[in-house]
Formats: sequence, structure tokens, C-alpha cells
Amino acid sequence: MEDSDTIPDEFKKFWNIEQESALQELIKTENLLEEDTEKLIENYLFTEREPLRKEVLSFRADGRPSVLKSKEIGDRILNKIVGFVDTFVNGITGL
Repeated sequence: MEDSDTIPDEFKKFWNIEQESALQELIKTENLLEEDTEKLIENYLFTEREPLRKEVLSFRADGRPSVLKSKEIGDRILNKIVGFVDTFVNGITGL
């Protein structure tokens, strides 16, 4: 980069691409409905209330898992969503 004044803008572009990529990976690997997942994350950011496992499981494209797997799968997805927000939203509040 020749002009150091462009670093903040270039970083924002890079970060937006990384954020979108991470979100798409989360949606794909957990087989979630994209629009509903995005709304859930927006609501989480607005209310600062962590989503409920029940909410997260309702966004699975292949339906709710069996009762025996609900806690495990729900907790895994919740942890990924919280991690996504911590990394891509809370982690760059200075930008």
C-alpha cells in the first residue's frame, strides 16, 4: 500500500469480507436459514440478550434435532453465534 491514509478504509473492506465469509460458513456448516439467522444476530446486537437455544434450533433448515441431541447441537450453534458477534462486532468497536 502506497498511501497509509487508506489503511483504515482498506481494513474495513477486508473485515466486511471476512465477516460475511464467516457468517456464510456458520450458516452452511450448521445448515441454518440465512435470513432468520441474520435477524437473530441483529436482534442479539440490539437487545444485548443472548438468543435462546430453542430460537437457534428453529432456524435449522433440516428442522429441530431429536430431544437427545437438542442441547448439544443448540449449545454448539449458540457458541458459534456468540463467538461470531464477539469477533466481528465487539472485537472492532474502535473502527
